[in-house]
Amino acid sequence: MFLTRTPEPIVLSFWLASAALAAGEAPIAPLEYAARRAKVIEGLSKAPHAAGVLLIRSPQSRNFANDVEYPYRPDNGILYLSGAAVEGAALLLSAKEIDGLGREALFLPPPSPGEGLWISRRPTPAQASASSGIPEKNVLPIERLPETLRKALPAPRFHHGPAGEPPARLYFDPHGRSRPGEPLPEGYGFLVAHLGSAAFHLDLKPHGEVLDRLRQVKSRAEIALLRKAIDITVEAHRAAMRAARPGIDENHLAAVIEYEYRARGARGWAFPSIVGSGPNACILHYDRYDRRLVDGDLVLMDIGAEYGWYAADVTRTVPVSGRFTDRQRRVYQIVYEAQEAVFRTIRPGLPYGEVNRVARDVVAAGLIGLGLIQDKSDVGKYLPHGITHGLGLDVHDPMPEATLAPGMVITVEPGIYIPEESLGVRIEDDVLVTETGCEILSAGAPRSAGEVERWMRSESL
Repeated sequence: MFLTRTPEPIVLSFWLASAALAAGEAPIAPLEYAARRAKVIEGLSKAPHAAGVLLIRSPQSRNFANDVEYPYRPDNGILYLSGAAVEGAALLLSAKEIDGLGREALFLPPPSPGEGLWISRRPTPAQASASSGIPEKNVLPIERLPETLRKALPAPRFHHGPAGEPPARLYFDPHGRSRPGEPLPEGYGFLVAHLGSAAFHLDLKPHGEVLDRLRQVKSRAEIALLRKAIDITVEAHRAAMRAARPGIDENHLAAVIEYEYRARGARGWAFPSIVGSGPNACILHYDRYDRRLVDGDLVLMDIGAEYGWYAADVTRTVPVSGRFTDRQRRVYQIVYEAQEAVFRTIRPGLPYGEVNRVARDVVAAGLIGLGLIQDKSDVGKYLPHGITHGLGLDVHDPMPEATLAPGMVITVEPGIYIPEESLGVRIEDDVLVTETGCEILSAGAPRSAGEVERWMRSESL
C-alpha cells in the first residue's frame, strides 16, 4: 500500500491485550522502552537547544455515529516510547530535571465511571509503570500535565538573549493546521490555554524530528512483531487465493481476509483492505468491494494485518479463473522481474532512492517491449506510484535516512496499470535489510505466476 506519489518484566500489558498477542509472543520489554526514552532525552540535551522538551498527547477516540466510537488507535510516538495505548494519555520527556520527577512523566486520564461495565478497565499507575518502565511516582493524573509542562520548559524568552540563546524548543504535534481566521487546532489551543502568551514564543517542532530516525531501524522485538503481522497476512492471502472464483463479490474476498486476521490473533487490519477486480485493479486505493468477479479477470489484493500495533503490507494479484492469460502473464512477469531486480540490489549502504530507480527501469523496459511507451521517461503513465516505503508501527513508517541499514524493514511494490485493458498488476513484499542483503519476510505468499496458479488449483475453500 502506498500514499505517496511518484517521486516525481516481559508480561503482556493491559494496553497490549487489545492487540491480541498470541501466547508465548513477547511484547516490547520495559527496559527497551526505557532505553528509547533515554536516547530521546540525550538528544533533547544537545545544543543549540540544551533544554528541549518533548510532549506527546495521544488523541481522544473519534465518533462513528451517535454513541458508537471508531476502534481506538493511539499515537505511534507514545506507543514507541512507552507502549501506552490509553485514550487521552500523554508523555513528557525533558532535558532538564523536573521537580521530583527526573526527566520523564506519563499522564493517564482518570478512570471512567463505566469501566468494567460499559468499557474495559484502564491500567492503574502501577500497571502502567510495570509495562513502560517509568517509575510509578512519575505516572500522574492527566490534570497535572499543564503544571508539569510549565515546570519543564525554560522561562519564556521573548527574543534572543544577549548570548544569542534561542527560544525554548518544544517537540509537539498539534495534529493539524489552520488558515488565518480559522480556529486553532486543538493542540495549539492546549498550549495557549495553559502557557498563555509564552506559547507564541516557543520553537515548536514535530516530534518526528526526534523519533523518526530512532524508529527506522527495528529492534529484535519489533522484528518479531512484524514477522507475526506479516505471517498472518500471508495466510490471509493464501486463503483468499483459494476462495477466489467467478461469481463471488470482492466483498466476499475482503471478508475471508479479515476473518483470517482475527482468527489468527491480529487486532484487525493495519489499513482498509484493497480488493479490486478487473478495472478496479487499476484504482490504486480502491475501497468499494462492490463488483462481482468475472472469469478472465485479475483481482488485486493489497492487505495488511496489525499485530501488537505493528503493520504488515503485502499485495498479490491473481487470476480469478486460476490461470493467467498470455497477456496477463506477460505483464505480471515484468512486475515480478522488477521485484527480483530490487531484491538482488538491496544491501546496507544502498541509497534509498535506488530501490525506486531499479524497479522503474525494469518496468520501463518491459512497457517499451509491450509497445505501450516509446521512452522510459513515460513509465509514470502506467506506474504512477513509488516502489517502497518504511514499515513498522505505521504502515508507512518514517524513512528519513538516505541509505539502507541492517534492521530496516521496507516494502517493494512495483506495478503496472493499464486502464484501457482493465488490467492492473501489483506485487508487494515486506523486506528486512540484513547485514549482507535482504530477507523477504512475506515469502510464504505465492508470488511467481506459476506458484500462484498451482496454489489456486490445489484446493478450494
